[in-house]
Amino acid sequence: MLSAAKTLQSTLEGLVPSALTSTKADTSVEEVDYVIVGGGLTGCVIASRLSEHDPNLRVLLVEAGIDASDNPQTKDIGGAFTLAGSDLDYNYKTTPQANTNDRVHTATAGKVLGGSSILNYGLWARGDARDYDQWAMLVGDERWSYNGLLPYFRKSENHFNANQAPEHRGSDGPIRVTSVLESDIKRRYALREPIKAAWQDLGLEINPRGDCGTLQGICEALENWDDGERQPSNLAYSLKNVVVLANAPVHKISVDSSDNELRASSVILADGRRIKARKEIVLSAGTFKTPQILMLSGLGPAGLLSSHSIPVVKENVEVGNNYFDHFALFQIWKLRNPEKGLSSGGPGWDDPAFFKGLPFDWTVNEGMPSELLVSALHSDAANGKVNDQSLMDPGKSFVETMVFYSPVGAPVPVDGSYVATSTMLLVPTSRGSLQIVSSSPNDPPAIDPNFYDTEVDRTALTHGVRRILRVLLKTESGKKYIEREEAPEGMPSLSADSSDADIDARIRMAGVSHAHAAGTAAMGKVVDTRLRVYGIAGLRVADASVLPVAIGGHPQATLYGLAEQAADMILQDK
Repeated sequence: MLSAAKTLQSTLEGLVPSALTSTKADTSVEEVDYVIVGGGLTGCVIASRLSEHDPNLRVLLVEAGIDASDNPQTKDIGGAFTLAGSDLDYNYKTTPQANTNDRVHTATAGKVLGGSSILNYGLWARGDARDYDQWAMLVGDERWSYNGLLPYFRKSENHFNANQAPEHRGSDGPIRVTSVLESDIKRRYALREPIKAAWQDLGLEINPRGDCGTLQGICEALENWDDGERQPSNLAYSLKNVVVLANAPVHKISVDSSDNELRASSVILADGRRIKARKEIVLSAGTFKTPQILMLSGLGPAGLLSSHSIPVVKENVEVGNNYFDHFALFQIWKLRNPEKGLSSGGPGWDDPAFFKGLPFDWTVNEGMPSELLVSALHSDAANGKVNDQSLMDPGKSFVETMVFYSPVGAPVPVDGSYVATSTMLLVPTSRGSLQIVSSSPNDPPAIDPNFYDTEVDRTALTHGVRRILRVLLKTESGKKYIEREEAPEGMPSLSADSSDADIDARIRMAGVSHAHAAGTAAMGKVVDTRLRVYGIAGLRVADASVLPVAIGGHPQATLYGLAEQAADMILQDK
């Protein structure tokens, strides 16, 4: 556990020479076997697995943020709301987004040991098998297909219901995975059955195996809260044999040239300290920091690097491109009978069991009518934006919808009168980019997500919002409990009869990211299928930035599997 981890500042003597803690930039050179840059979700997994395999390996985990293990807000569901925007969050800002009325969006990313596994909402949802299979097909390597990743998904899990599908679910991994019902016998929400019935009124069916490769349907929500307590990667995976250097931002990777080979040799910290890696450097700094560090190291688009007086070590115009995110619309709904204790703040909500995770029960995943999809694809192909025929695969899920029995941070009273919904694009086709703005590691990058740019995304999300309007306002089960949609200030309420233009206008005015950004060091473009940076020996990337295509579900389940496979690949090549 982290309390036993060897932190550089406190127990350095006898572990590594004192030069590593020196503040003298010109004399600090130290060697370890592996340097993992980024102590977030994937970095902690990889560091743990390397040191577990061989305790004699000297593995250094470098994290820009602090170790916040003693912060009580990192323990429970409340922290998911209070820590966003705090010192534990990079809290990036995007460029104004043309497709969302020139709004500037916030891009949340963990700046803390454990990374975004400290900030997320604890949902555990793999993508559809089709998503992973598209990834494998695109890069030509079945190790990244659903079946290729499956052993690593299972390796990370301690699933409450593993015996029902042992070929898909893990039973002895570090991450406890449970359902809402199984988390506590007292955690029974009054709207559970009515919400399920409302979806069934529209013809959807229960999918008891939504985490087994097929997303579509009404799926019991899964979480990685353990009896209401967060399981961040730095605690779930043992770091007892790992040297952890927190509060240590990285500037760049030093690359040596010899015998016609470029090799990553050292990590240079923002304060000038240098740490040499005898074996490998692994970048796991995340979707925003990883491409920034690559570019600051001279690995990226030559024109951009030269404009900031950064020597070009290896040109790769794809670094920072292929940015995508799960774009979504959150809505608030007024309940008819708040005195019935249907939502947080109402009667009966003083039981702590109700707060052992997010207050909800179901994740509902749906496709899109073929006539809508064909038309949208035709429009995008004509504009040179999307020509991905895999989107036509039968059973492809495009939208995930959740109903929360709380207004989740909206500017309305938490008095039992309101619920909220999220309607989220699962496989966004819009692509953005990220660029450095200077040669300094202290300046945040320019982030242009290019949200909501394709007709496929617009059609899918508009259709998804129309579906939840029908579920809550038109079905007998829904309208019995829901009075109306509560529109944001200055906007008209939506109804089941609202036009596509009205729904589209709302999305442009109020749509936001689900903080699932990925793709900026994409496999097949920046790294190969063993996660090795093209043209640079001894340097890998293993985090969400390597995803070449959008994956449905919520990213942590995918990223734990990715990290487990990455650790195996590193050990195979050592």
